[in-house]
Amino acid sequence: MFKLIKRLIIFIVIVLVLAFGGLLIFLNSVKVNITEANLPEDVYNSTGDLDTIIENKMISIASSDETETNNLFEDFLNIMIFKTIRDNINSEYDPLNGDSEASEYIVEHKQFTLDYIIAEITEDDQVKLTVSIKRESFPKAITAIYFYFDMEVSRTTMSFILTLDKVYLDDKEINRRVYDYFVSFANKDEIESQVDKGTLDLDDYTYEINILNYLIYLS
Repeated sequence: MFKLIKRLIIFIVIVLVLAFGGLLIFLNSVKVNITEANLPEDVYNSTGDLDTIIENKMISIASSDETETNNLFEDFLNIMIFKTIRDNINSEYDPLNGDSEASEYIVEHKQFTLDYIIAEITEDDQVKLTVSIKRESFPKAITAIYFYFDMEVSRTTMSFILTLDKVYLDDKEINRRVYDYFVSFANKDEIESQVDKGTLDLDDYTYEINILNYLIYLS
């Protein structure tokens, strides 16, 4: 009996060591350090009312040459992200110019800190959304989740439709069933209602905005 218990304890210790070692190896394999240097400075250093800045950016998009549209729309998305965070999550968020601890993160939880969300348009005309996640306590983790959206653009109506294509944890693709599972716990209606410009659909993972119609409404 004593030998059986001893073997069982040794087996449990070995399993725990292997599991812990595997966790550390995995965390190291998805290590990505997104810093404030990756933020679009023009957006986060902009002064003035964010609503006005967004409306001016819409006007620029509507009157832009086709070669400039992507860069302007990228700026528009980042300003929208900044405003949504400020209005609905953390009113002190200001990672480049803030002087309080709360200005440095979007969400701070005992298990993790979410500090940056950055939009950029790739060479393949996809929208890449980078979400930076850090965990300072043991086991320490620094990584990023990347959301890739297909982008459909109508120049006649200045309509943009983003449809989620793939999600990655660093360079490891996440199966759609995994993020479907986590999204199912969220209050979709509440989240969708927080986007005051355009339409967010968390069932189909789409975001649509018709800039021309919005500008007509403003006028």
